Amino acid sequence: MLSRLWKYFSLYFLKPFDAVNDTLTASLLGRFNWSGKFVEIGAGDGVYSYIMHGGDFPFWFDRYLLTDLSQDDIYDTPSHNILPRGKPLAFPRIEKAIDAKQSHVAKIKEIGFAGEAICAPYENLPILSESVEAVFYYTPHGLKDHEQAISEAYRILRPGGRMLILLYDHLFKKAFLCHRLARFFPGILGRYFERLDNGRYDEISNLSKSLKNWDEFFSRCGFSIQKSHTGLSSFAWKIYDTQTRPLLKPLIRLFNVFPRPLRTFFKFIWMILWFPILVIFYFLFSNEFLNVDKNNCYLVYELKK
Repeated sequence: MLSRLWKYFSLYFLKPFDAVNDTLTASLLGRFNWSGKFVEIGAGDGVYSYIMHGGDFPFWFDRYLLTDLSQDDIYDTPSHNILPRGKPLAFPRIEKAIDAKQSHVAKIKEIGFAGEAICAPYENLPILSESVEAVFYYTPHGLKDHEQAISEAYRILRPGGRMLILLYDHLFKKAFLCHRLARFFPGILGRYFERLDNGRYDEISNLSKSLKNWDEFFSRCGFSIQKSHTGLSSFAWKIYDTQTRPLLKPLIRLFNVFPRPLRTFFKFIWMILWFPILVIFYFLFSNEFLNVDKNNCYLVYELKK
């Protein structure tokens, strides 16, 4: 766990609690069966899955080298040929990685962790029916029709095929602090917090259901539930939702001033100071074993066609 937390932290060290969030999610997903040939849907830029399955990047690299601060999604940038090519994963076997953004697909290809990277809408996948052994559905961001997207995943799976999917519980909507602050403060300050939220509340809320409703949803889509786990307390999400986000762009601009050797040195000092805090936070507030908060944000399912 500590090794994985350090690797995620190294990637986006200026938002420390992102590392806690991703480490916890990877821990939840690690409980499931990853044998077989997978198609990953909603792969993003591939960095998350690559680290989750044991991949590594050199310490000098971080995601802030691939940002465009003029964009709403600062990571939605073309590749600049500095994303290090990773070693192929020995396990699991990711045959295809699919994302809806071409810039993300370009980065997946640079990393090289999947056999093939495809840009396609999740509601209309360019894959033959009943041709896929297993699906990992990572992030539903950008979905226009959630039920159609799940139906598409069902369509491409072979009979008896499996799907692992990360979802959201409806109870944690109150944990979105940036959204709540945007509603609380009038005028410029409210608009500032609205920009920090950047549509995250609306998007995730539209993809949140109770456990009972998710069970009914998957049954309606033709899946049977094999097992599920929950994790990430609402308190942890509140920290994740704010953390250094208000200062992120100034921090990126500050670190971008330094040449790479000096940047890497300051990054190391920053990480050494933060890492003990992240370890404590992970065990106290993000670990579902402790049941600190039963209002968990994340739901992870293993489904069978």
